[in-house]
Amino acid sequence: MQLLKQRYWHELFEVGVFFKALNSVWETLGGVFLLLTIRRPFAQVFVFLSTSNLLGDRDDLLFSTIRMQLVHLSLSTRAFVGIYLLFHGLMNMFLAYNLYRNRLWAYPLSIAFTSLFFIYQLYRLAHTHSLILLAVSVFDILFIIFTYHEYRYQKHKHVATSTS
Repeated sequence: MQLLKQRYWHELFEVGVFFKALNSVWETLGGVFLLLTIRRPFAQVFVFLSTSNLLGDRDDLLFSTIRMQLVHLSLSTRAFVGIYLLFHGLMNMFLAYNLYRNRLWAYPLSIAFTSLFFIYQLYRLAHTHSLILLAVSVFDILFIIFTYHEYRYQKHKHVATSTS
């Protein structure tokens, strides 16, 4: 029974790592995109492409949302969000890879990193009341719990094999 319970926790942890890795890809790409569009020519090219039929339906919700944000965000806001997404995405990618490789040092680092960003998310949530940010925050809390549980198990397993 204990082994089955541990397997369940481990599978939840692996799903969490998978989603962290998947999320890190879009964050990294989004950060690079925002940083590239700081320069006016890149933003103009995107607006042109998204308003023409070259990329498909020009009334597409995704393209029209991005286009509106590019037009209304100041350069400093775009730079901040771009750097934030790029850093967060690369760090999550790095941590997800090392958690997948089962490196013990990555567990507490991942918990600390996720906790710091969770605190910032709570601050932003108090100001924006964003449902997406709330969902991300709930996922982060669950991920911290799964990571902590997995770390305790892996550390115990590591100690048991090194004393044998």
